[in-house]
Amino acid sequence: MKFFKLLSAGLGLGLLIQTAFAHHSTNGIYDETKVDELTGVVKEWRFINPHPSLIITVTDAAGQAHDWDVSYGGSAVVHLSRRGFKADSFKIGDMIKVSGNMALVEDSYGLLAKGDPTHADGSPIIIRP
Repeated sequence: MKFFKLLSAGLGLGLLIQTAFAHHSTNGIYDETKVDELTGVVKEWRFINPHPSLIITVTDAAGQAHDWDVSYGGSAVVHLSRRGFKADSFKIGDMIKVSGNMALVEDSYGLLAKGDPTHADGSPIIIRP
């Protein structure tokens, strides 16, 4: 009986961990085989939980503007704060560069950010102490 209780508890815990991992996983959403760079204008920066949101407007080679959702992989405010991000890191209208993995689904404008974004001239936005 004791073994059955331990086994049940272990299986239940395993299912909870797997569910939590799946919720925050980026597997199968972004092309993690290559890193691309986007330059665009900040449209929205919401430094709020559960997940901060950065939207930039990028104009493609054909002159079409698209709003890109820049994801930090499920990071909460506390995680981005530890990396140097703040509520005023981005201002609407700022021209920035961000690199990362583009969404796999065609015509979905999403990017999983890798590294820190910069100003359009390459200077850092995130200043670390």
